[in-house]
Amino acid sequence: MCVLALITATACQSDDEEAPDNGNTALISYERMAAFTGDQLKVIAAFTGYSEYQDLIEYGLTLYKITYRTEFQGERVEASGVLSVPQGSEQFPVLLGGHGTITNDQKAPSNLNFNQNNSSGFELFAAFGFISVIPDYLGFGASADLLHPYFNYTTSAQSSVDMIRATQEFLADSIAYRPELFLTGYSQGGYVAMATLKFLEETPGVLPEFTIKATAAGAGGYDIRQGIEDILSETTYPSPVNLAFLIYSYQQTNGWNHPLTDYFKEPYASQIPALFDGNTDASTINAQLPQNLSALLNPDFIAQVFDDSETEFLNALEANSVDDWAPQTPVRLYHEQDDEVIPIQNSESTYKKMLQNGAEDVYYFPYDEAEDHRSGAQPMYEQALPWFVSLRKSG
Repeated sequence: MCVLALITATACQSDDEEAPDNGNTALISYERMAAFTGDQLKVIAAFTGYSEYQDLIEYGLTLYKITYRTEFQGERVEASGVLSVPQGSEQFPVLLGGHGTITNDQKAPSNLNFNQNNSSGFELFAAFGFISVIPDYLGFGASADLLHPYFNYTTSAQSSVDMIRATQEFLADSIAYRPELFLTGYSQGGYVAMATLKFLEETPGVLPEFTIKATAAGAGGYDIRQGIEDILSETTYPSPVNLAFLIYSYQQTNGWNHPLTDYFKEPYASQIPALFDGNTDASTINAQLPQNLSALLNPDFIAQVFDDSETEFLNALEANSVDDWAPQTPVRLYHEQDDEVIPIQNSESTYKKMLQNGAEDVYYFPYDEAEDHRSGAQPMYEQALPWFVSLRKSG
């Protein structure tokens, strides 16, 4: 209770503002949400599961919600996210932080109430000296009317790049920054970080002002086809919410003219749209779906995946995978060996492909420090954060 009182008492009053008309192409508006000193953040960290990072806290931070323009299926749409800015006079680099899978819009970073100990975690990166860009992802926040395009390469990368561009426009008038970019994320966020890196490296000139300094990605499921085949080769899967979300999102996003019964058994085929309408937590959905795959999925669909006749679905998995290329900037891959949601083999094979393709600065760090996928994020960042901070301080 004392921590909550401290945070609530020091949070700044929200203030909606339209972005100045300075020829902005991405930024629409921003809202100042809260501000905390470094000392306050150390107290918060001690009581909110981030005590391991207390010694890295160097700055206070100010939080903003921003809305910005991006593109989805050829149409301009409004998206949103959180910007966490260090309190300091020096110039800080920019960091993209990709959060993990959510299904409830109330879990979107811009809807989380940081002053009640609820955050994505990437807000705290500002305290380590990074201007942290935290997208909601399309389908959440300002774009909650859309179904989230889950594990979609183009949308993941484009909406992230556009938020970085909106951040540039936000900072331009009053906050100096260093034009260096760090990318990171865990689980789906690891995929988003890798998709954004691939997009930036293969599309020169998208963010010409920035130099990409480093990418740290954890358990990202980069080879989506291999990941799905690994899951479907088993009798049960402990996280059916992820599997159902991917199939449903691909069917809807790609406009496939097939009923959901082609993929799911009843009664789940009829329940899927309501479960993924943006109002239900992933844990609740997971409890309502069977872990036994023969109970959840149409057996013909499973058979067609393995005999390669489900070409529409398989082609989409391959088109959205981000494993088979050669990064030209430093990349570190992390994965907990006891991950039950995204098998560790996905990171291992991605690492090997990148080396075979000629990547010279990609390293892989498997670890055995967590019990499962969810708890694997903390050990990753205990390794990745000191690397990021050392690169920031070295300039």
